[in-house]
Amino acid sequence: MSALSQKIPALRAAGVALAVSGILTSTTIFAQNTYTGAPVLSAGSIGSHPLDSVFAQLREAARANNPTRAAQLADQLSDYPIQSYVNYYRLKPQLYNTDGTPNVNAPDDEIKQFINTYATDAIGDRMRNDYALVLAARQDWSAFRTQYAQFVLKDDMQLKCYEQMAEAAEGKNVIESTRLLLTESKFANTKACQQLLNNLARTGGMSEEDINYFAALSAYGSGTQGQALASKSRNSSGASRMASLITQANNDSTGSLASTVSATASGLTPQQGALANAYYGYSAARRADSSASSFYNNAYQQYSNLKLPDDVLGWQARAGMRVNDWNLVASAIDKMSDAEKNTAIWQYWRGRAYAAQGKKAQASEAYANAAKSFDFYGILATEALGKRVALPPMAAAPTSDEMREISKIKSFERARKFQSMNMTLEYNREWNFPLRAMNDRQLLASAEHAHKLGMLDRMINTSERSKTEFNFKQRYPTPFLSIMQNRAAEAGITPAWAYGITRQESRFVVSARSGANANGLMQIIPETARAVARRIGLTGFTLDQLYNTDTNIQLGTAYLGQIRDQFNGSLPMASAGYNAGPGRPAQWRRSLTGSVDGAVFAETIPFSETRNYVKNVMANTIYYHLLIDGSAPSLTNLMGTVYP
Repeated sequence: MSALSQKIPALRAAGVALAVSGILTSTTIFAQNTYTGAPVLSAGSIGSHPLDSVFAQLREAARANNPTRAAQLADQLSDYPIQSYVNYYRLKPQLYNTDGTPNVNAPDDEIKQFINTYATDAIGDRMRNDYALVLAARQDWSAFRTQYAQFVLKDDMQLKCYEQMAEAAEGKNVIESTRLLLTESKFANTKACQQLLNNLARTGGMSEEDINYFAALSAYGSGTQGQALASKSRNSSGASRMASLITQANNDSTGSLASTVSATASGLTPQQGALANAYYGYSAARRADSSASSFYNNAYQQYSNLKLPDDVLGWQARAGMRVNDWNLVASAIDKMSDAEKNTAIWQYWRGRAYAAQGKKAQASEAYANAAKSFDFYGILATEALGKRVALPPMAAAPTSDEMREISKIKSFERARKFQSMNMTLEYNREWNFPLRAMNDRQLLASAEHAHKLGMLDRMINTSERSKTEFNFKQRYPTPFLSIMQNRAAEAGITPAWAYGITRQESRFVVSARSGANANGLMQIIPETARAVARRIGLTGFTLDQLYNTDTNIQLGTAYLGQIRDQFNGSLPMASAGYNAGPGRPAQWRRSLTGSVDGAVFAETIPFSETRNYVKNVMANTIYYHLLIDGSAPSLTNLMGTVYP
């Protein structure tokens, strides 16, 4: 590592967050509507409206739950082109109090009229979500169930917990469905889910084992909630000590609590002590501490029938693979919910565990299941089966009739308008909502429609939804190909990896800017840009040049080449460094007790964003090799081996 490279600040990536809900500048530029073209302004054909600023103020008044201000602004927008949103923003503040809690006195007739008027639109479904929260606050479970049954997205954890409360109000036993729903402490500690758990504990719906289980789950994120549930245990003093240890474990960044956990757990009931050990193992694994596996093993020695939520089991598997304890990996995956264990990630790792246990037939079956996916683990599983990864057959291009029908979708036009106004949440909502009911032909046509509009981020995300027909040129476009090839060559890296990074960073939004002030195609922060510009001799550099395609790619590829060299050619390590800063993967590497293959290193990265980022970038790289070069190296080989 050179002294200069040590001084260059971390490039803080927008990563996958940008692709979902990224920050777009008010003059957002997307790659041109060719797969390899130059940038053009998108959404310009929609034009601006004289009252756009008033509409933006109305949106903010609605967000602040200010009904008076919202009504005043809405009155000025009677001729505004998107009346559904004007009406929504006028009405929405009446459904909530100023503190954001649902208003039980919300105007039912107006709300129902709005929902009926816009029943097939994204904004109608959004209002149904809001109204269901009001009905749940009233505990009007009959009306709640009617609205929730018609809610399309069903993406609100609060409503999912209220649904369980509605079921319980009808006398149904919802303990197991609640266990399957609350797979992480962050879910358990939403307000509605806390209410659900407290109700179940208070009314006697939970067994002693259930109370301990949910107290532990809650305590990891909320000491108050963990203690509230622990107080319902017959052994409340033990449950309270367990909950306290688990809460402290979440905040133990140095491992100083380890001996206390071990000593205290032995004095609790077997289940309580096992939960304390398991959650400490969970905390240790999430900070890349190799002692995590011993705490998980201690937990099962103390209570062999221990149940744990999927996220704690996921980190059990990671703790096991980090120290080559494949029995611990297998045990974790086998205990997961069916939905979780059947994902590509855990089918691949179950295959690895079977292989380590000498069970070749079972390993092949697990790999075959994982190989059905096109993601990182689908590629690794394909290679584990002795096959080469190839692009699927290209779907037939959308017909003129298919494109004509797609172009009529009003939601897409609203999306373009919101994109031009830098309203990212609404932009994504309006584009994505009609996709949910589409077949593959319609999805590919919609992706091509986004392509023609120059909106490559929507093209990629839309095309990725297809299940049986595929267009990987849509999924992995190559805009600015000659620039990328030239700058990658100068930096000594492959265009495939550079594209893999860029796709993950910005989805080819040229003027993207993240909340961390990362800018442009390759999402470069100002400090890094200046340092790299000095290093490569780019004189006269100014920060506004980060929105120049060639300059951004020149700086981004140069920085990639630098950190690749810093990590001795390891693309996984360099990708992690590009996202989290080069100091962190070096630290994670030092925490290893022995060498691990690159896939194990990637899967055990403590930061969820960086962990997913590295896997996505490496999968992207393989597909870009196939598209650009016609062949790809082995992903297994690219991942390599990571040494302490």
